[in-house]
Amino acid sequence: MNIRSKALDVTEEEWKQIMDTNLKSAFMMSREIGKYMVQAEQGGSIISVSSVAGHVALRTGVVYAATKAALIQMTKVLAYEWGKHNIRVNSLGPWYFKTPLTEKLLQDQEYVQEILNVTPLNRIGELEELVGPAVFLASDASNYITGQTLFVDGGMTIQGF
Repeated sequence: MNIRSKALDVTEEEWKQIMDTNLKSAFMMSREIGKYMVQAEQGGSIISVSSVAGHVALRTGVVYAATKAALIQMTKVLAYEWGKHNIRVNSLGPWYFKTPLTEKLLQDQEYVQEILNVTPLNRIGELEELVGPAVFLASDASNYITGQTLFVDGGMTIQGF
């Protein structure tokens, strides 16, 4: 969840709502499933959803970005802590996808063009395109991958000049 506002306009209530929804919930869920996986002694895979906003700076949404950066770091620390139990912890880092969260923004063609200008594949992602990476991270095909964030971003995070 996100409330798009400039840092000086963020209220304490907005801060708490975004932190609780994006970060606290992911930690609490990971902790609970982690307890189960450690006790079951069969290992497993935990996947969270971060964002490119946790890796690169965007124009607004400082609290959203903070939660997504924290998820990336949480992924690394949990992977380190739980690796000895054969528990892999990874995260997906999407860019713009067609979702209810982005629906209104993607109606602004000028804004869409700005997104496309920094996306080498020159398009907005479709939700189905997150399925393959999630299945990969959950499957035995990624048995030696942990603590990583897989950016599913049409190349957005590779920008250079």
